[in-house]
Amino acid sequence: MRFLKFVYKLIVVAALIIAFVLSLNLFGIEFLNPYMFMKYEYTKTYPNIRYFEDVLPLKGGAAVIFRGKIGILKGDTIKWTKIAYQNHKGYSDGQVAVAFVEGGKYLHIITVSEQKDIVYPETIKDVKVKDGKVCVLLSNKENYLITYDSNQNIIYSAKINENVIDFDIGNNFVVAIVKSISNGDLAISFIDKRGVFMSKILPSTFLNVKKLFVIQNYIAVWDGKKLIVYDMQLTRKIKSFNFSSTPKHVVGNPEVLVSSKDILSYNRYTDSFLFKRLSPFDWAVATSDKIALTKGNQVEIYSLNLNRLKHLKVNSFGFEKAVLSQDKLYYIFNDRIECYKERW
Repeated sequence: MRFLKFVYKLIVVAALIIAFVLSLNLFGIEFLNPYMFMKYEYTKTYPNIRYFEDVLPLKGGAAVIFRGKIGILKGDTIKWTKIAYQNHKGYSDGQVAVAFVEGGKYLHIITVSEQKDIVYPETIKDVKVKDGKVCVLLSNKENYLITYDSNQNIIYSAKINENVIDFDIGNNFVVAIVKSISNGDLAISFIDKRGVFMSKILPSTFLNVKKLFVIQNYIAVWDGKKLIVYDMQLTRKIKSFNFSSTPKHVVGNPEVLVSSKDILSYNRYTDSFLFKRLSPFDWAVATSDKIALTKGNQVEIYSLNLNRLKHLKVNSFGFEKAVLSQDKLYYIFNDRIECYKERW
């Protein structure tokens, strides 16, 4: 009886220790991660998928962007929607995907249950997606920013009288860096249901800004050399990072930024940024808790603390990249898509 009590106490103590160690992951101290013990189990092949332009994660599946049609992978089926355009740019925040032709007038907003096709009178310059929201920059003689909610309804829009350098989606607003047409002054503008509700002229130190990223309560700007993180008013510098090339939002998780060999992740629990430089990779995708990098026929899985969890090798010919979508891992080949599911 004493022995059983002793064993029971050992189990309880071990469970508490493991729980404590795992809880440290939230704060960036990662000794042990459960994904180290997870395996991906093959579930299905979607054959005869050739000449696609992109494959993007969706909540509950994935979108296959083709020249001429869009396919939605959901469960064991793939549903096709015909379109008449090609040479798309695509992006997904992991919930909603978009496909558009830069300089064109057609936008496709894609969820696992539907696809909304929009034709604009002006040309599309760029599209951003975050937290299920989609923001479109239309630019010709005049600039417009139009934002849709997760149900593809317009929640706010604004006419911008200046040149828009870049923009991004915040919690309940859009932030844009704009340049005056008349005198070249740079300003930051905030847009919500009221339109442009606040603008502020920026000092000359921001004249070289080329990219803008909103990550929680911070704004990061790229000046061609460094990524500099500021508060939301661009008055207080928080930190800077030396990216080797222009950073961008990673597909699947806009709070992760990547370049050709750099990763920047934000930890909400510690309110801090993590940066790591790796050997060059071909493609990056992320979910809310992990990142997958494709390097040739190698796939590396990282935690958001930027520690490598798994290394996978794809031996089949024609492999192009890996796409994460919730608990699924899709291997994208030049003639098919293979689906794998997490197994513990």
